[in-house]
Amino acid sequence: MKISDRFIMALRNLWRRKSRTILTILSVIIGSTSIILMLAFAEGISNSQKEMIESFQGLTTINVMDGSGDGSLQVTDKVLNDLKRVSHVKAVVPSKNIYVQLLISDSDDYEIDGSLDIIPDNVFSMIKKDMLEFGNPPSPNEDNKILLGQNAAANKKTDTGDGGYMMEPMEPVEDFDYASHQYFVRLGWVMEDQEDDGVNFGNPNDQDGVEGVEENKPDSIDVPIEIAGKLNNNSFLSGWGSYISESTYKKLKEEDSKISAPSLNQSFDEKGNPIPESDEKINYENLQVIVDDAKNVEQTEKEIKQLGYQTNSMAEANEEIQNQTRTIMLILGGIGSIAFIVSAIGIINTMLMSIYERQKEIGVMKVIGASVSDIQTMFLIESGFIGLFGGVLGLLISLLVSKVINNAFSGMNDAIAQGGQLIIIPIWLALVGVGFSALVGVLAGYLPARRATKLSTIDALRAN
Repeated sequence: MKISDRFIMALRNLWRRKSRTILTILSVIIGSTSIILMLAFAEGISNSQKEMIESFQGLTTINVMDGSGDGSLQVTDKVLNDLKRVSHVKAVVPSKNIYVQLLISDSDDYEIDGSLDIIPDNVFSMIKKDMLEFGNPPSPNEDNKILLGQNAAANKKTDTGDGGYMMEPMEPVEDFDYASHQYFVRLGWVMEDQEDDGVNFGNPNDQDGVEGVEENKPDSIDVPIEIAGKLNNNSFLSGWGSYISESTYKKLKEEDSKISAPSLNQSFDEKGNPIPESDEKINYENLQVIVDDAKNVEQTEKEIKQLGYQTNSMAEANEEIQNQTRTIMLILGGIGSIAFIVSAIGIINTMLMSIYERQKEIGVMKVIGASVSDIQTMFLIESGFIGLFGGVLGLLISLLVSKVINNAFSGMNDAIAQGGQLIIIPIWLALVGVGFSALVGVLAGYLPARRATKLSTIDALRAN
């Protein structure tokens, strides 16, 4: 008997008993849907946790500190060259953080987080087009550009009723059109005119002899700035801050020196004294190593520590997330598999009933020369079809349910609001769900198929 004949006969027998077949497939649908949704929920939890880590610091990022234990590190060419020679290192990124007010010239309703990281020009040159949501990285000769970080967002200002504004950083404006606005950096602070109430003494620039305040200089200065682009999730630079080049920082420092109380952060030595910066060299305060793959972070950390440096990364957090994900998947998968076991019992029952009803047909097949393998394969194909149809329909229902749930809960959770989903059905889960349903159908039909092959030909022909 040809294999095609076995498939045709299997489909014909299933169609002949439509009601029983549909009810059995329904049980498989329930089982496959439950296990797919359970595992998809675990996948969604894992993805949300990973996105949370990525928003603060990437899984491939290692912070490097001095091995003396005080946490500080003097970033020198020797340190950079030592780290670049470590295996699996994709980039070495020194940085210096400053905080400014990043405001919009043509609107008082919005403000962008003003945490800026100064990074070398050679790091900007490593940023490729596919790492940007829009725009281009600043070139070394541009001194008025900011590259927004992947988590940077415009925030809506709220009138507090007392003449001031408060920010709502947890509610960023979605789909903000950055290209349609003009921006400036405010250095220093705008002091409102205040009457002497015994506590506040008005504008500090009006005070003579106040330490750190120079007379005849403005309290603040606004420097026009342009947004060069915005990083996306493919970038090796991560976090909430944005990035500026050395030339942009030097221009801001120059403008900062024109105000009464310079506001840009300074570098300090171990005694707390400010370290003056020359016009040519920037004292970088932080150092990060970007690894080519998250699985190599642990090995790279060990090599960096062997050089005498201290490190910290999200490797342990990532490993803990993976362990938690495996545990959750086992628990939820076990719950979902209960329905699968019930559906497997339903398939066994359906196939046994089919054998009892078709004993004479089995006897005739043996008489006309059908082999034991032909009969066994035919019943296995029937049970496999039940599992396959149930798995495919279960997958379609799971996709529909996941879409409805994700839409219903979007915006109610921070991780979801950042682009994640409560339920995620990756391709591997879809294939495993359908394949496992078909496999369960075949395995459930094995015992009935074996029973069919052991029927006596004479007894089978005598059956009513």
